[in-house]
Amino acid sequence: MPLRLALCMDLAPRKLGSFEAWLVALAAEARRRGHQLDLFGVDPVHADVAERLGELGVRWAHVDTLKRPALRSARRLAQAYDVLHVNLFAPRTRIALIAQAAWPARVIYTLHLAVTDPDGPPPPLSRRVLDRLSLRRVSAVVSVSEYVSRQAVARFGLLGRTHVIYNGVDSKRFTPPAETRRPDGPLRLFAAGNLHPIKGLHHLLHALAQLPRESVRLAIAGDGEEQGRLRDLAAALDLGGRVEFLGLRNDIPQLLRESDVFVHPVVVPEAFGFAIAEAMASGRAVVASGTGGIPELIRDGVSGLLVPPGKPDALAAALRRFVDEPALRARLGAAARAEVERRFTLGACVTAHLDLCERLAHRRAVPVSREWRVAASA
Repeated sequence: MPLRLALCMDLAPRKLGSFEAWLVALAAEARRRGHQLDLFGVDPVHADVAERLGELGVRWAHVDTLKRPALRSARRLAQAYDVLHVNLFAPRTRIALIAQAAWPARVIYTLHLAVTDPDGPPPPLSRRVLDRLSLRRVSAVVSVSEYVSRQAVARFGLLGRTHVIYNGVDSKRFTPPAETRRPDGPLRLFAAGNLHPIKGLHHLLHALAQLPRESVRLAIAGDGEEQGRLRDLAAALDLGGRVEFLGLRNDIPQLLRESDVFVHPVVVPEAFGFAIAEAMASGRAVVASGTGGIPELIRDGVSGLLVPPGKPDALAAALRRFVDEPALRARLGAAARAEVERRFTLGACVTAHLDLCERLAHRRAVPVSREWRVAASA
């Protein structure tokens, strides 16, 4: 039976990254199955993404159109859709609550982020009570890793309604280079992501300063609040000529193919690690912090190297191994690619999400009513 699906997300698909690829792949598979998918999102939308979604019949509107008036929006959602797929909204934000009020539509709530601070103080009783009342009307909670799923069960009491669906990577876009680079010249390191202190790139610069000047070069793609401080730190550590700041880029697959090692030195637990999965799909050796959901992607010493977060000495030691052992880089890179093909493909992720939508919707049919038309993206 064809379904009417709404995807509500608190994210602007402004670049050609893995999340944008997931949106397009989800839309393509939904259309192949005969479903109508509408998207409520945030500006801006990358022109290529908007064009492809339009070709697939996806109707787009800004998510703020759902906020006022809230009760009327909930009624319209209930009349227009069989399943509401809520992404990247906190459980008690306005959009999440409106979706839950849209009975009898089924609601899938997806957790892309860690939901508790393992090092923080215990929450007050009032918040613990609210947590247990949150997500009561949600049909299923999807977590992007077992790490996040365990947190969700502990915080919200969702035993029996949680599903782990790992994020997927486009393994046709992120591919190893056609030819293996000769092991001469400096080791080419690559890091990518939002330039924020939690990404730990300052630790990477301190680690780089411990390695022989001629042995390693580093390129960093991304923008954010930390860029100026990182540039100043690179100058203070006398890393001139060894570090290149590339800014926000849409050619990450090519940059990965041109690198030898991908480095992800985050200092807080991450739910999954999209950038790591992209590097693994590209056949790159990876050094990453062994925290959060990252050990579910990388098996230490088998498909990459894990180091303690916030420890530049340990990071430098791992990088030194890659400088000294080209065969190790090749072996871990090949194993990383195989791991992605086995567990983290875009097709498997999209299939799992739509299978879940269908299972939930077919437990109870929503009567067809007047459609709530959404505006096409400009």
